[in-house]
Amino acid sequence: FMAFGSDNLPVNPFVGLYAAITRKGPSGQVHGAEEAIPREDAIRMYTANGAYLSWEEKTKGTIEPGKLADMIVLPFDPLTASPETILAGQVDMTFLGGKLVFQR
Repeated sequence: FMAFGSDNLPVNPFVGLYAAITRKGPSGQVHGAEEAIPREDAIRMYTANGAYLSWEEKTKGTIEPGKLADMIVLPFDPLTASPETILAGQVDMTFLGGKLVFQR
């Protein structure tokens, strides 16, 4: 298993997701194109895999009954949006424990 995170960098997860699926750096140059991964895998690495690797998969990482209901609402579908839309992405709503804590 591999997990992605953004806690140690001054960038949001959209930057990491963009880089994982395009392998483009800040200059727009592609680095290691053969290392690009499908967006479904990249999203899973930011969500379910992180929870699994921290022994928290029973309470978070996926949206299922009985879990914490920590999630975001986006104005685009990350599975079909252009990589540029993902890179510039903003969060519309954030829920923690099923409670709305942020709304743009």
